[in-house]
Order: sequence, then C-alpha cells, then structure tokens
Amino acid sequence: MNTHLNIFRTYAKENRRYQLENDLTRALAICMQEDSLFFHEILKSILDPKYVNEFFNDLSSLNQIEINIQKNSSEINGFEKIFAVSLSEYVMLPEHFWNQNYETLYDPICDIVININGIVIIIEAKRDNVDCTAQLYNQVFNILKKNELTEELKEIVVPVNLNWQKLMEIAVKAYSFEKATNAPNRFLNDFIDLVKNHNFRWLPEPSIFSVSPDNTDAIYRRIESVINELNKKEEFNKLDYNNRLGLSLKQPWAQEILFSISENGDLIVAVYPGNTKSQGAYIFNQDSKPKDFISVGNKQYQVSIAYHVKFTSFQRYFTGLWFTEKDLIEELYTKDNFWKYCGRKKRGKDWDEISQLFDKTLNANFNWKKDCEWEAKIIKSKRSQFDMSFGYELSTVIPFQELRETDQNKSDLSGLTVLIESIYNEFRTIYI
Repeated sequence: MNTHLNIFRTYAKENRRYQLENDLTRALAICMQEDSLFFHEILKSILDPKYVNEFFNDLSSLNQIEINIQKNSSEINGFEKIFAVSLSEYVMLPEHFWNQNYETLYDPICDIVININGIVIIIEAKRDNVDCTAQLYNQVFNILKKNELTEELKEIVVPVNLNWQKLMEIAVKAYSFEKATNAPNRFLNDFIDLVKNHNFRWLPEPSIFSVSPDNTDAIYRRIESVINELNKKEEFNKLDYNNRLGLSLKQPWAQEILFSISENGDLIVAVYPGNTKSQGAYIFNQDSKPKDFISVGNKQYQVSIAYHVKFTSFQRYFTGLWFTEKDLIEELYTKDNFWKYCGRKKRGKDWDEISQLFDKTLNANFNWKKDCEWEAKIIKSKRSQFDMSFGYELSTVIPFQELRETDQNKSDLSGLTVLIESIYNEFRTIYI
C-alpha cells in the first residue's frame, strides 16, 4: 500500500511536531472504536479485573461505552471511579501522582475520555519522554472540584501508567492474532505503522543479535525500521510499495534500491539498471560498466550481475527473461543490439527478429521461449506490440552474522543505519 494512504498519516514527509501529538491521540481513539479486540485488551491493562468482569461476564449486560477526544473536564460528571492514565515514554509512578500539589482551578482539556457505565478513563498522551503527571493530576482535580468531590480524591481516582511501549505490545499482539484468524484490522495496522514511523523503539522489536537467522520476518522488520529512520532525512525517500522494501535511487540509469532477506537471514541489496529504455540509453551511450565490488567500512562485498530482458505493454510488465553470463553463447547486451531491438516492437517482422536474436545469443540449454512463455504470452496473445528493454540486476549480500554483529541493542539502530546508508551511497556510484 502507498504509505500516503495510511489513514492517520498526513500528506507530508516532515513531522509536524505539535500536530503529531494530536494525530497519535486521534488515531488511538479511532482504533479503540474500530477494533474491539484491541480496545478490550487496553481495558484489561487499565481497569481493575473486577470492573472487566462486571462489564463483560454477562451476555445480557447493556454496557454503555463512549470514547471522546479533546473533552473539557467540566463536561465530565456522573462517575463513580476515574482511572487517570499516563501515555508517554515517561514512567509515571502512583506515588509520584499523589505527590502532586499544583492544584490550579481551570477547565483543562482531556486528550481521550472513555466512559463505561459510570467508570471514566482519562488518557493524557505525549509524543515523547514528557512527564505529564502534573497535567493529568490537575485534570482529575478539576473534574472532582467541579463535582464537589475533592475530599474523596484518593478514593475515586486510580493513577495508571500505560506508556507507549506497553500499548504497542498490546497493539502488535492484537494485530498478530487478527492476521492469524484472517481478520486483520486496517485501522490498527495503520496505527502501528504511524507509531513505528514516529518512534520504532515503542514497538516490541528485537535487535538482529537476539534473533535466529531463520526468523526472516523479524530481520526484515528491523531493516524496515532503518529505512523508516532514513526516510526522515531530506536526502532519502522510502518507496511506497507494500510488497517490497526500498529507497529511491534517483539516478538516470535506475530509480530504486531494494532490500530483502534470504532464507538464511542474509540481507540482499539489489538495483535494476536499464529497467526502461531511457535508463538503458544512458548505460549504453556512456559505455559504463558496474563495479565488481562495493566497499563498506573496511570490508568489500562482491557485486553479482544478472540480466533481465523486460517485456511491457502499456507500461505494465507482463513477462521477461532472467539469465546469467553462463547462459550466453555470445554477447547480447551490445550498443548495436540495444538500439536495434529495444523499445516498441510490432507483431510480425520485429518479433521474428527478436526471436532470432535470442536463438543466436542464448545457450540451447536455456529454453528462453519456455522461460518467458513466448508462445502463450506473446505469439498467441492479442497483443499487436510490446516494449522491450535490456536490464540488469546488480546485487550484493551482507551475511547474517555481520548484521548480527552490527545490531546488538534493540534501542539503537545507529550501526545498521550507517551500514544501509553506506551501501546506498556505494550503489549510487556503482557505474564507472
């Protein structure tokens, strides 16, 4: 999915510092409203068990639930208990809450207010490590003052530290369960994505040092966190795809650099030069060749080269040929062949010439017609033309063990970030 289509994310790359807090608050409230499992798990983490049992243990119960955001304290009444919840990186201790004495009389606005059968939950959310204890205390003090209940403050109010890490553990577990039952919730997925892009540390995400090489999902998520961090910088742009992970390369010969994880936990980095005719024209006109190695720190990594002949129709890829040097009996990617065969090709003579070209240059053991389904997808199709390009796949592999040595602290992405940024810069200048 295009990341701009995240329900909760604004169409802007830069974080609006103060608006972000409102975005997070609103997103959380909507998710509680739209995802019953998530909301129930949050209630279990905040309320005393006796209230959860009282509300939900009887099929005939008629529970009245209200979720509001930005509600004035003067509008809150008719309650028997208030749970005052701090949602921040800062850990609020109950004794810290009760030590507050800054009792200013005003009408504060509460971020999120939940009312269940006269039990009120007030959530004060912060986007970072801000201590909101005094603010939260004043909110409940003013609520009780308006209702003439300040003398019963300690009997009525229960301070609760939720914090973002705890909340996101709940969110991830709920969403994982929903996916396992084939009922993923779009709202919760987008909320997790919003939070992860703001601060990956809030999500339960182990370092690569802590996972096994066959846990490819965890390794992939860690690399994605690095890409998200780089995306916050002006010079980087994360690709808007849901089926592959990468960054814009912005070179005349290639537009993307992609990252994937092998079955044994290695990081595979690849670019695809010559993916279009204009990209190919740059390569063949410059008569440029890619480097055999890239250098990252004091290490060198070999660059593997594969070939990809791409067939498109109305700018949509429909088939292609993948092969390596061993599949060639004579050079195919020459400047003369590029200008003669790449581009738009009409049914008839053009297609016959392309067929003859592949018969002449590709090894007989490599059944190119079967590989690209030449008969079914081209000859017997209703197409009258297609576009062909001569492309490459340039890739390198960073072994799992080196990723593991680089990423040992789940709260510190700097080692992996330096690694990915260095690889990116090497691939940007891979042609000489």
